[in-house]
Amino acid sequence: MSEQTSYSDSTREHRSDAHTNRHSRWSPARKLWEFASWMTLSLLFLEYISLPLFSIYLLKWINPPWTSVMVQRMEESGGTLDFKYTFVPLEKISRHVRRAVLIAEDRKFYRHGGVDWEAMGRAWRMNVKSDKIRFGGSTVTMQLAKNLFFRLDRSYFRKAEEIITAMRMEKIMSKKRILELYLNVIEFGEGIFGVEAAARTYFGKSASRLTRLEAARLVACIPSPIRHNPNDGSSWVRRRAQRILRIL
Repeated sequence: MSEQTSYSDSTREHRSDAHTNRHSRWSPARKLWEFASWMTLSLLFLEYISLPLFSIYLLKWINPPWTSVMVQRMEESGGTLDFKYTFVPLEKISRHVRRAVLIAEDRKFYRHGGVDWEAMGRAWRMNVKSDKIRFGGSTVTMQLAKNLFFRLDRSYFRKAEEIITAMRMEKIMSKKRILELYLNVIEFGEGIFGVEAAARTYFGKSASRLTRLEAARLVACIPSPIRHNPNDGSSWVRRRAQRILRIL
């Protein structure tokens, strides 16, 4: 009887030791995973609360003297870039330009809260197929957020920053103000920012006097403002402008 008891106790001790060994073997890995998880969540939280908020409130009334993209372009040029940037009220920008921008860049502008989730889904699927981040699905508000506050690089983390900032902007600013800011800071060539500067550079007139065709050609260049301009005669600009004109 004592031998059986001794054997049973020994077996329990062996199982207990095995369980302890497994626990000790996996515990460091589990603790490391928990630490990494908490660190990731903490960094995301810190990143979230550090995204622009006070600046967005200021932009309700104050026109930006510069943007993040302007600063980036100046850095890339070694401080030699000559900027053309004139801020004008939305009413002094041709209605053809306003309509062309929404046709080409964001047809649901007045119906979304900063993010077009359907367009984002399409862009995600296309990026997965191509195995590259080639399509963004960005709204006008998201593009404005990127131009004002972030650098021109592509990553899913940056896209998350744009989404959060765009939703904040939509809660704080009116659609009219968002469109006004966008049209005044969007890049149209080396050192050329905003529709007013672009209109005077490429057409020799103010943004208020741009025709339907001029507006379509100008807006056609928004996705590739450094490679193309409204007067370069490229088939790429011509095709995009024609698509805009058919609806405009």
